[in-house]
Amino acid sequence: MKLAILQFAPALRDPAHNLDRIARAAYDAGADLLLTPELAVTGYDVGDDAWRLGLRLAPGAPAPAPLADLPGAVLTGMIERGDDGVPYNVAALFRGVLEFRHRKVYLPTYGMFDEARFFGRGDTVRAFDLPGGWRAGVLVCEDFWHPGLAYVLAAAGIHLLLVLAAAPGRDVRAQGSPFASSDSWVRIARTTAQLYGVYVALANRTGVEGGVTFAGGSILCGPDGALLADAGDAEDVTLAATLSLDAVHAARRPSAHLRDDDPRLVARELERIAHRP
Repeated sequence: MKLAILQFAPALRDPAHNLDRIARAAYDAGADLLLTPELAVTGYDVGDDAWRLGLRLAPGAPAPAPLADLPGAVLTGMIERGDDGVPYNVAALFRGVLEFRHRKVYLPTYGMFDEARFFGRGDTVRAFDLPGGWRAGVLVCEDFWHPGLAYVLAAAGIHLLLVLAAAPGRDVRAQGSPFASSDSWVRIARTTAQLYGVYVALANRTGVEGGVTFAGGSILCGPDGALLADAGDAEDVTLAATLSLDAVHAARRPSAHLRDDDPRLVARELERIAHRP
């Protein structure tokens, strides 16, 4: 499978512009799947405009016009108008029509973040199938910092974990990388990939919104934990790579951690902890 990862700075509150940019990247890459950052369709700092900028996302609904006739699929970050009257921060997979969507589960409310004020919280984490025998899972930004969600997807049999992020630069230093927190994203991605024998693809945005500088640093990790590609802090770039199920299978021998895992034991113990006085 040919995967492309688009790193760019979405225009705030300008879906038409951003959808055109995403479609152009998909055409240029000619990939089976293009991955974009979190809220790539709207920009991140949407505030009270979240509902206005959202779209209804019924299963099988046509993709937004620029994404309707692409050479492959696009997994992009956008806002869903829920039937419950709540806007959701989602990752939506389009292949002509909506095939899958994941609502962000963990909405950060620390530091500069106040997402729970504007978005509803998702309550499911599901794997889904892609052509060629691939099974994938999706997490959105803060979701990736809660390893239980990656574990759930690994237990569901994924080969590929797709992460959409809008991560800012933090801990700015006078020398070296200006985004010290980028190291943490790489460590989490490489560890997750190696533990479960899966590819981990992370698309993070760039640019500045509301005085916040976003860090870039989109990466692809192989199922053995190797860092295969790194976009660095380039403002607008597309990474492309060909992924192999053979590499997934090879990475799981002899270290077949998932084969020896017992989700029933984990579920039982978590149930006990969740209901203890």
